[in-house]
Amino acid sequence: MALPARKTGMIDRDLALFPGWQLGSAPQRKRIERRDLLGAIARAERAPLGEPELDALTWLTQEWWDQGGSVDGRVRFTWYELGRDLYGRERAGWSPSGRHRQLMQDAIDNLHAVVITLTCVNVLTGESGPTLRSKVHILESVVDHDQLQLFRAGQADAASIGALRHDTVEIKLADWLVRQLLGGSLVLDWRTLRRLSGTAKRLWYYLGARSDEFGPGALPGEVALAIDLRPDLYASLNLRAARERDNRAALRAASQRINHTDPSYVKLTVVRNPGHEAYQLRVTRRRAGLVDTAVIEGTAVTT
Repeated sequence: MALPARKTGMIDRDLALFPGWQLGSAPQRKRIERRDLLGAIARAERAPLGEPELDALTWLTQEWWDQGGSVDGRVRFTWYELGRDLYGRERAGWSPSGRHRQLMQDAIDNLHAVVITLTCVNVLTGESGPTLRSKVHILESVVDHDQLQLFRAGQADAASIGALRHDTVEIKLADWLVRQLLGGSLVLDWRTLRRLSGTAKRLWYYLGARSDEFGPGALPGEVALAIDLRPDLYASLNLRAARERDNRAALRAASQRINHTDPSYVKLTVVRNPGHEAYQLRVTRRRAGLVDTAVIEGTAVTT
């Protein structure tokens, strides 16, 4: 199976860490409230943020960058281009299936509708503080065509559907998001993103966003990070089993999937914290894979 030609995807670090993403098989909710990395309450309201939304946002942000990273946050694309990179095959005549098109369109709608609460920041001024909260949208606007609306309603004919390869959609990233992206963002390998799903993908984003916290490893050329396994961490990864050991098992399985998929990781293991009843996730990466080893105009890159 050939994978699309896109090389990288981009996302804001705060959004990569945001605990409101709901990846995995658990039923999704339109309103979710969880503690973030700093222990403050973060929320997502009015629409769910699942795997299609995370993938689409990562694609849109990279497309914004590829189109020049304009300060107005505008991105022009076609459903065909988005579908090709999210679900497609590099072969003549391929086009997104009806199911794929519905996933993409719902994802864009949800990214436009959702309201998220970012903690410890005033997105209007950039001021930070433990008591600050900012309620924001991710996409400010979405503009498409009447024919696309007919298509979504199942009323477009075959010729009109073929024209969708060329009809453009335009979205505008929210101003706060553009400011943060211009200050530096997480860039991820697109092929690895495509090969991961569910909890493994959510953990992969989470670890990528925390790459600057890794310290020296046991061997030269390696860096390491130990993360205590607490209820808030499980919740931020959308692990919601009643028993802690079941959440731990799911995290162990996700870690093994990353071990087998991303060569920049040397080892991810779930172990008991010495001298404590609690467990830790211990992560070792190759130094060359750290996001702070390559920078493109303020944007950190991991491959």
